[in-house]
Amino acid sequence: MSERILSLPDHADQFVVTDRPAPTLTDRYRMLPDGMTTRHVTVVRAHQVRTGDVVAAFFTDGPGIRRTQHVPEAFTAHPRAFGNCPAQCEECEDAHADGATTDRYVCLDPADNYAACVIVFRNTPIAIIPADTAAHFPPLDSVPPLPDLFALDNEHGPYEALPVSRTWGPWDAISVTRTTAEQITTDLPLSHAGRHLTCRWLGDALLIASDPRLRTEPGRPGRIIQPDADGRYRIGGLWRWEEWPAEDDDSND
Repeated sequence: MSERILSLPDHADQFVVTDRPAPTLTDRYRMLPDGMTTRHVTVVRAHQVRTGDVVAAFFTDGPGIRRTQHVPEAFTAHPRAFGNCPAQCEECEDAHADGATTDRYVCLDPADNYAACVIVFRNTPIAIIPADTAAHFPPLDSVPPLPDLFALDNEHGPYEALPVSRTWGPWDAISVTRTTAEQITTDLPLSHAGRHLTCRWLGDALLIASDPRLRTEPGRPGRIIQPDADGRYRIGGLWRWEEWPAEDDDSND
């Protein structure tokens, strides 16, 4: 892995910029667009980030040698004053609860359906690809997003699904391919989550049914899941999904 050492004016620390890691099951890093690399990175303070700059990484704490902490998904900055979050995201609520103030913190990117606001101390060193440099490469969204990973428990998974929204909850459905749905139906009866469930394929449709002795509505056959127009299956609502890596859960849900 190559390294570059960068500096900031009037700052004694050295900032070590490394190559962006390849994604793995435990470290989820979306790649940069074709041709864009960390060779194009420069370091600025958070309050110096401008609209259109691509935020690629933060750094470990100083003083001294500070190494790259790559963000899972590089994002295009849309800086704004901290303290006015129309989405009332959890990140902003936590920052307010911790005493963050508008004169000391900035928001590098406001919340959307998939991510909370990015709130940082205004003098935080940030690894960016400047907007005028980024403009020479394909946009960030030209790179397919990494699938989200979910599990039934710490022994069954992960299962790849389309990215879920910021408001997604563990009882909500995830969207998976037919191949992934088939793996889920194989694993489900073996898991704690599916101990009272059975799965059966009816052509392209998937039937997930509970033990008749446990049904709250006598005669109800179960849930039939049809593929959508893209051939994907939205599976959920019958057990609590775990995000991968699955965390230990001592509950009996």
